[in-house]
Amino acid sequence: MKHSFLLILSVFVFGVFDVSSQEISISSTDTYTSCEGAVVDSGLSASDYGANENQTITWCPEAPETVLNLYWVVFDLDLASTLTIYDGDDNTAPVIGSYSGADLQGVDIFSGADNLTGCMTIEFTSGSNSSGNFGAYASCGYPCDRPFAIVNPTELQPLYACLNEEVHLEATSSTVADGQEIVSWVWDLGDGTIDYTSGPILTHTYSSPGLYTMNLALTDDNDCSNNNLLDYQILVSTNPDFSGTSSDLTMCIGDEVDITGMIQGVLYNAEPSVDFGDGLFIPDDQGQCFSSQLTFTSFNAGAVVNDANVDIVSIFMNFEHSFMGDITITFICPNGGSILVHQQGGGGTFLGEPVDDDMLPDNPGIGYDYWWEPGATNGTWADNAGGTLPSGVYQSVQPFTNLNGCPLNGTWEVEVCDLWASDNGFIFDWSIEFAPELYPEAVSFTPTFGNECDSTWWEGPSIIDDGGDCNIVTISPSELGVESYVYRGQNDFGCYYDRTINVTVIGTIPTVTANQNQFCGSPVQMMANIGDINPDNCNFSWTPPNNLDDSSAQSPTIEFMENTTEYTVSVSYSTSGLTCLSDASIRIETCEITIPNVFSPDNLNTGGNNTWRVEGLEAFNGVKCFIYNRWGTEVFSSIDFGSSAGWDPGVDGAAEGVYYYVLEIPCNEGDELITNQGGIITEFNCDGMVPFTGTIDLFRAN
Repeated sequence: MKHSFLLILSVFVFGVFDVSSQEISISSTDTYTSCEGAVVDSGLSASDYGANENQTITWCPEAPETVLNLYWVVFDLDLASTLTIYDGDDNTAPVIGSYSGADLQGVDIFSGADNLTGCMTIEFTSGSNSSGNFGAYASCGYPCDRPFAIVNPTELQPLYACLNEEVHLEATSSTVADGQEIVSWVWDLGDGTIDYTSGPILTHTYSSPGLYTMNLALTDDNDCSNNNLLDYQILVSTNPDFSGTSSDLTMCIGDEVDITGMIQGVLYNAEPSVDFGDGLFIPDDQGQCFSSQLTFTSFNAGAVVNDANVDIVSIFMNFEHSFMGDITITFICPNGGSILVHQQGGGGTFLGEPVDDDMLPDNPGIGYDYWWEPGATNGTWADNAGGTLPSGVYQSVQPFTNLNGCPLNGTWEVEVCDLWASDNGFIFDWSIEFAPELYPEAVSFTPTFGNECDSTWWEGPSIIDDGGDCNIVTISPSELGVESYVYRGQNDFGCYYDRTINVTVIGTIPTVTANQNQFCGSPVQMMANIGDINPDNCNFSWTPPNNLDDSSAQSPTIEFMENTTEYTVSVSYSTSGLTCLSDASIRIETCEITIPNVFSPDNLNTGGNNTWRVEGLEAFNGVKCFIYNRWGTEVFSSIDFGSSAGWDPGVDGAAEGVYYYVLEIPCNEGDELITNQGGIITEFNCDGMVPFTGTIDLFRAN
């Protein structure tokens, strides 16, 4: 291991491969009918074809109108040799192609839809000094035309999501080969959840913030699976920090208090997931070759092998086999790029310590560790054949640059093809070691909040000023008790958060009452009412203090008053270390009675001066009033004139002229009464009923 922190992508595979299907030499027969077996060159799998060969074989499926597939596991022709394939049962059929060199290595060739026989004719010619080898497995049925996964095609990545809120994923736009149907949808949500049942539309919630990489594996009814890795990134918002936001508080009623809201996104910073061993399984569909797959999803999205000689440190396999000369080993990357690390050769050389006993074909031996590295200089396996191949580092048959452009994420596959029927082997483990700098860096993001009212704001009663940006607002509650205020924020993920504070409103809402609202000589007692509050926790201050027996009492007495006065009480209430001030007022009138001596009613009844009234009588109960014309005839009377609407001459049909009134005002002994009769001020000391008489000049203005 070159670096202690270097991660290895590996899977444990305890598998046996043993191909017992028949090898058919191109020189052994003209026509062969089967849906299994292998067509090989004239040297079979043990040696090469010879010079100046001209061989033809027609291979047909077991039933007409069945597609025949030839998968070329070995194809190593010299440039003087050519292999031509015809889409039919002889060489007059359409030519599928002519191939040389390594053209068909790892390639599927299948008969066409218009080929009713399903047969393919293979024609091979070699040059005068030619050598090489080829071999293809036969099977019936189309090779995979893989489905292609597409999720949320109209949305940009990454998808921003909120904690514990539903994320909607839709893969109905995924494609599949004509005539095929997707029968399996397996969602890897990146948080340990694998969903097998939701189908093409899925809803999921994430309970922790972070970066999640979602992938989807599709399988159609031809048992073909997609090999495109979506690496669909989902960022789940962190919970914000409300530090600096006002906490619960107590305030006085009527006061104005600023409350502050502050919200900041919290950094998410975590090492990326490196769980390379348990991906979504993409099944093998390559016929009789043995293969093992790893699905890697934890590299950065879109990361590729740029220069395999640098980006790939080594390819590793722990392996045993009893005949090195008849196998090929190929590593295949997610986009189909491949590197052939061993292509037959080496004869009966052992790999590891196999159990070379046909009576115990399934018993595993002891695997040796083998590596292929771009910089290896000691030759290929075949170059080092003989006895048992030692554990060590070897050169690959094909250059590592074959893997340039391969996606790091996706399904990597090792394929071992055995063209000899009597031996077997085991792969115990395999892995790919990439350069350290290809591994993903730490993942970090910070959701952000705006500073205006459309991103952050307060909600609650009695907000009298929003401060312009709604983060610092002024409140002035008008009711006692507990009020709730909610500070809300929406971040760029579209997630809403809130913090609630409770504001306890204390103090008093005093009212002032008096035993009477007029001072008529007798003392007037006022009362500052403060509800359920203990008056011992309050201070009272009355203004003006003149003529009060105690201006700091809750219920002072007005002992003397010359003029109508408005009294105000200020109440100071102290509790929980807070002092609250509030006030209330009351107007106390003096006992002044104004008796008009001229009266001009509004004859048009327009709502003007239609009645004769005496101001000040409303303070007295049981005032008697009698009005007479100049002949002494009574035209009006009332036994409680102070509470009446007054005398309306229009109702009584009174004509213009002089009228006489008699008022009898009940007045307690010792009270003082002040009258204004036609501008003449008179003071009386009451002693029972006080009579007043005078005249009224009635004339019509209209």
